Amino acid sequence: MLKKLNHIGIMVDDFEAAVERFKGFGLPCKEIRENKELGVKVAFLPIGDTSLELIWHDGPDKGNDPMVSTVRGHKGTLNHLCFEVDDFDATIKDFEEKGAKLVESCPRLGPHGRIAFFDPETTEDVLIEFYE
Repeated sequence: MLKKLNHIGIMVDDFEAAVERFKGFGLPCKEIRENKELGVKVAFLPIGDTSLELIWHDGPDKGNDPMVSTVRGHKGTLNHLCFEVDDFDATIKDFEEKGAKLVESCPRLGPHGRIAFFDPETTEDVLIEFYE
């Protein structure tokens, strides 16, 4: 079911400075995505088979999107672990059967395919994302 760790999400206060710092550590920035509607910028810095995902947002949640609120509300340097899965729907079902609860409005389309976040209260306070 779980295939590999796809990326580790890290919330940053200064997007440009964080990207430059990690580039200085030898991690190339392969892509930057921005969603002005949600007020978020994301940079992808690959390392081996996984990536660091640097996440910046410009303030309070815009709208009433439960997924955005959950992601933004999970403060600290490590924001989430994202697992690439081989069968998206079956893996979600398996996690739900084991007590994990999807965040409302998930699954949905993400930057590179379908994504789903699980409520950290049901995953030992770790925000977990699945990526198809």
